[in-house]
Amino acid sequence: MILGSMPAFLDMRGGGANFYDSMSYLINLACAEMMSFYGLPHIGTSGSGMGWGADLIAAGHQWFNHLISCLGRVGLAAFVGDLFGGKGFSLEVIVYANEVIEQARRFARGFEVDDTDLLLDEIAQVGPGGNFLASDLTLSRFRQAYFESEIFPQLTMEDWQARGCPRTHEFLKDHVQRLIASLKAPEDHSDVMAKGEGFINKLIAR
Repeated sequence: MILGSMPAFLDMRGGGANFYDSMSYLINLACAEMMSFYGLPHIGTSGSGMGWGADLIAAGHQWFNHLISCLGRVGLAAFVGDLFGGKGFSLEVIVYANEVIEQARRFARGFEVDDTDLLLDEIAQVGPGGNFLASDLTLSRFRQAYFESEIFPQLTMEDWQARGCPRTHEFLKDHVQRLIASLKAPEDHSDVMAKGEGFINKLIAR
């Protein structure tokens, strides 16, 4: 048994449009805590969000939704990439959400505070007036110290201007297209497609 509570608002003026805000996500967390108490998996808002595609609205909701889900007890995110209450779907939102989820999980893990993690020996070795740039530990760990996006490069203002002031959506779109181009169809692709088309044709015939 999996609880699927979708605490969204209903637009009483529009007659059917649903949307999320901060209270929606708070209720989502409350439901997740309750279901955790009863030992039941919880879907909740499930990665759903607002937006008209991969835009500012969607980006904000992806962060809000996934961060609190990782911090709370929401166990499943089944509808990542949907738009307009599930009537639309965006590959770009899915790809962007993948990075958001990865960073949210890193944040939710937190950090330990003990002698090993505080690196007291390393601090003593560098000493007053020293610097950590020449430290062996810095050399071995600096590449894992921060999250590096596969979608968006770290550009200075000068780099950004030299590239013609590109928009973030251009990088996201190009990344999605490269991912699609690199995919290989599974061996049963033709059979699955034929069955799907056959099913659709039966529905049309009715």
